[in-house]
Amino acid sequence: MDSILVRLRFFSHRNVTGIFLSPSMCQKLQLMPHQPIMISLGKREVPAVVLQDKKNSDSNTVRLTNSLRRELYIPHGGLIHLKREGNVLRIGPAIGIVTTGVRQDARKPIGMRTSAFYKLLLAQRGKGVFYYIFSPSDIDWDRNTVDAWFLRPTADGRYQWQYITTAVPDVVYDRIPSRNAERQEQVKDFKMRLYTKVNLPMFNCGFFNKWGVHKLLYPLEDVKEFIPETYSHASLENLRQMLKKYRMVYLKPKNGSLGYGIVKVVRQPGRRFKVSYHTAGGNVERFFSSYSSLYQHVFRNRRPSAYLVQQGVELHTYQRRPFDFRVHMHKNLQNDWVISCMAAKVAGPGSVTTHVRTGGTVIPGSDLLKSIFGIEWPIIEQRINSAAVRIAKAIEETKGDPLGELGLDMGIDVNGHVWMFEANSKPGRSVFKHAALKQADEFSRSLLIDFSCFLANF
Repeated sequence: MDSILVRLRFFSHRNVTGIFLSPSMCQKLQLMPHQPIMISLGKREVPAVVLQDKKNSDSNTVRLTNSLRRELYIPHGGLIHLKREGNVLRIGPAIGIVTTGVRQDARKPIGMRTSAFYKLLLAQRGKGVFYYIFSPSDIDWDRNTVDAWFLRPTADGRYQWQYITTAVPDVVYDRIPSRNAERQEQVKDFKMRLYTKVNLPMFNCGFFNKWGVHKLLYPLEDVKEFIPETYSHASLENLRQMLKKYRMVYLKPKNGSLGYGIVKVVRQPGRRFKVSYHTAGGNVERFFSSYSSLYQHVFRNRRPSAYLVQQGVELHTYQRRPFDFRVHMHKNLQNDWVISCMAAKVAGPGSVTTHVRTGGTVIPGSDLLKSIFGIEWPIIEQRINSAAVRIAKAIEETKGDPLGELGLDMGIDVNGHVWMFEANSKPGRSVFKHAALKQADEFSRSLLIDFSCFLANF
């Protein structure tokens, strides 16, 4: 049975723990007056009785007694879904975003990241969900409750943070912010409990490792053509072999992000090598005449075992600067991969990467493709989109864990071939700051809720 969007209200009744439904609602849910039934929210479940509201025969308003509201820890009224599953009437879905750094501060409950979470929760408008933020230490597993931050509308049309005790959710979106935070005992205990003891789906769990993703995808015939050749250890011999095979290679930290630590090596005529990287002082270029001298320079303060060696790709250029794409992907309510945003990132002058922090520029992907490829731009865009969907499906199928969001760094070489350089399970949202990508930002945040509803079976 599909879920039904209703408006939830509460009222006092001294003698009954129950739910009042209109006759038409009772018919839709196949419920009879005075029928006993279990009512659930998230992981809490309470026995109640069905009562019929004969005064409002076609109303979609559902009224719960305050005693039932208290026992279920329903956080607020308003639009929400009802769904009958056997002898259980579910109210929800309850969607929890788990993170760390949550604190008792109604102005900035998630510290410096509060504004980002504020935007995420704004997507709940009109969706009919309970949407909130919590940390692993906020859960009481004995009572199946959680102390959480909600973003609630005020009478004057603004929104404010409210700290409310509610039920453990139907589904969890993992936004643990870093690998260091992943190693906290409370985070490890929380995830272990979800995996072993609680039937509670969580999506985008953990971080990707560059080499791990390469190992998953490179053997697959359906996507191998998009994956650059890569070695897991930046040994001198591996670097030598790759530079003999390719004019350009990249040395990348296995667990890096935002382009930190990336080194570009280009073989030049006359057995010379140009090495480029970024430091706090800016972009750096060095020239070497031997493999050993360039290797000693690059790894004087770096561990070779922490780096991989990757085939360099001669990217297409825009205004004589290379560019790639951040393709932001989501699962939708039908559990299909869709693309919410394709933003082009144009490298800054002399930069090794296209990241904004090193001088890169963000341009809507379609705008850039139109300026370069003219009337053929839809063909190129479709080629990128098709590759992105194939790669997303391959990652999810091989990992075996639910994924609802991916950030793929992709590019087009000078021959028009599509490449995928990196996949992120916790993609940043900085590209959405571009004024022309505001609608894509809203679409992306909305899809997070849609996929949560799918996982929660609403």
